[in-house]
Order: sequence, then structure tokens, then C-alpha cells
Amino acid sequence: MSLQENSEERTSVKTRQRLYPSLPNADRYEICLPVGSSREGRRFSGPKCEESPNSSQVGLKAQIVLLEEQRKELLSINKKWAKEYRTMVQYYKEKVRYLKAVSLHDSSEEEAGDEGEKRVTFHVKKADRRTGEGKADVVTAEEEEEAEELRLLNSTLTRRGQHQHEEIRRLNKALEEALCGSRPGGGNGEKLPDIWKHQAEVYKEDFLKERSDRERLKEKYLELEKRSRKAQEELRLLKSQVIRMKPTHTCSCVNPAKSPAWDICSVNRQQRRYTADSKC
Repeated sequence: MSLQENSEERTSVKTRQRLYPSLPNADRYEICLPVGSSREGRRFSGPKCEESPNSSQVGLKAQIVLLEEQRKELLSINKKWAKEYRTMVQYYKEKVRYLKAVSLHDSSEEEAGDEGEKRVTFHVKKADRRTGEGKADVVTAEEEEEAEELRLLNSTLTRRGQHQHEEIRRLNKALEEALCGSRPGGGNGEKLPDIWKHQAEVYKEDFLKERSDRERLKEKYLELEKRSRKAQEELRLLKSQVIRMKPTHTCSCVNPAKSPAWDICSVNRQQRRYTADSKC
């Protein structure tokens, strides 16, 4: 058998896509052996022919290129993970700072109405930041609508309270004028009980309206909080299902000398080990 025929039956080189779909596509080389041949080379019945040094140099260059590309990919993965880690640290620091500010602000409030309004505002902000998957998206949309209704109700109660304060000031002014202009034994003295009675009725009516509005607002807030807990539980369940369904890549290589993809498996193990360390 001639050297030309032997060179035609040698291993061919072709390109294929990388095993990392999340990274930019890069080509690498793979050695494909003919059917019935082994990694050490085919045994011929005829005289043996030694391989030329050019073919061995081509194989070494291909391995060097592959290792360089793997090193670049690992460096890019490390940079991306470091950037994501810094982003998450900054996000949680801001969240902790915001929660501390809200707790301090809530502790400084004195009236129950103001405290309820701040809690509703905090709950609305939490609902705006929450993002769900699947069924949780529908529940989140309903919570946003109810939060908007509660916000409008709070503004209505605030305006009504301002009107009530203005009415109280007006009645007090009228009462003072009536007291200053009243004379003993005159006709003005008979109007004072009517004024006081009218003022007491106004105070009572305003108090009852405000109490009913606050009770209704409290019921809506409790219902919204209950739905929020339910949505969080559903979201947590969906996330756990997604994590369980995610496939885990394992390497069944035992002997590195007989496995052609030992380098790739070692890179995958290093990548998984780095992922576990970063999560911890």
C-alpha cells in the first residue's frame, strides 16, 4: 500500500459548534476516525508506514488552538459571573437600606391612619417590584389594580379630612362670633344650644364616616396581603419545579488516557465547581 493511499485514509478534521450555548459561538476541531478504527490507528496487513511530522504538527496546533479558546471562554465566564455577583450585592444592599429607612419611618409615626397609609404604600411598592412567572403574573396584575384603588382611596380620604378640618374651623369661628355677640336675657342666647348641637352632629357624622372608611381600607389591605402571600408561594413552587427540571451534565469518563474528550470534561467539572463556590 502506497503512502498516498495511507494519507487518504488518515483522520479528517472538521468543525462543529461549541458545547456552551450561552456563550458566543466559536469553532473547534474534532478528529473523526473511520469505521472500525481505534485512536491508536488502523493496523494494516501490508507494510507499516510511519506518519509524517507534518500531520503530527497539525494535530498539536489544533489542540493548542482548542486549549486557547477554552481558556478564553473560561476567562469570559469568570468576568460575567463576577459582574453578576457585584450587581446582586449592590441590589441587596440597596434593598436592606430601603427596608431600614421604611422601618425607622414607620416607628416615628403617631397616628394610626398615617401608619396604615404608609404600610399600604410600602405594600404597593413591593407589589410593583415583584415579577412572577406563569400564573403568578395574573395574580400580580390583580394586586397592582387593587393597589391603585387603595392609593386612590387614600387620596380621597386625605381630601375629605382637609374639608372636614376647614368645616370645623368655620364652625368654631361662627361659635366664637355667636358667643361674643350674645347678651344675657337676649334672643342670641337661645341660639347657642342649636349651634352646639349642630356642631356635635357634624363631628359625630365625620367621625363615623372616617371610621367606616378606615375599616373598609383595613379589610382590603388584609385581603391584598393574603393574595400576595399566595402569589409568593405559587412563585416559589414554580421556581422549585424549574430547578428540578433543569438537566445536570455529568461526565462518565474514568480513564483520562482512553477518553478523547477528557479535557472538555475537566473544563466542565471546573465550571460546575466554580458555580457551586459562587453560590455559597
